[in-house]
Amino acid sequence: MIIVASLAFSQTAIAQPNPDNAHTDLEFRLGGGVLNGTSLDNDEGVPRTIKMTAQIFADRLFPVTTIGDGVVEIGPYVKGALLDGVSVPLVAGGVILGYRFGNYEILVNGGLAYATERIGENTSDGSVHPGQTKQTYDLGLSLRYDINQYFISAGYQHNSNGSHFDINFIPEKGTNPGYDNLFVGVGIRF
Repeated sequence: MIIVASLAFSQTAIAQPNPDNAHTDLEFRLGGGVLNGTSLDNDEGVPRTIKMTAQIFADRLFPVTTIGDGVVEIGPYVKGALLDGVSVPLVAGGVILGYRFGNYEILVNGGLAYATERIGENTSDGSVHPGQTKQTYDLGLSLRYDINQYFISAGYQHNSNGSHFDINFIPEKGTNPGYDNLFVGVGIRF
């Protein structure tokens, strides 16, 4: 993933020599997250509860090319989050791809994340479920609307270790039902 990101950024520098067109975004997000929110019943028997989440999300986007009336952008992102009722810290980072047209920007991000503990691991009766693993893929889709140098956003994020798609590279971490999060945010562009 690091090699792919490096190659993407070297091509970006060649395609767009003017660094003044690049921009940094800093965003605060609030949302609701649920363990394995994509199905009605999870394998671990963890109760289905929606809990508050909070995130600080930052990215640096470089214009690559124009398509139609918009601009394709690529860059790195980092995220610090508090999940599961703002009680479980998570850090993430990776590559973000964007398409900006008018005041709108569509973003897709993918990377790796690490949480300090598993979500849903312990139950009220003392039994332990595998729950959300500590090391996961971090995937997201969001839409931003610019208002001068500020913006508002809404989106969806998913963290899982890919065990349902047989791409779990660290199987000793256990199974993973995934963690889904819907959010709204406000940010500033530098």
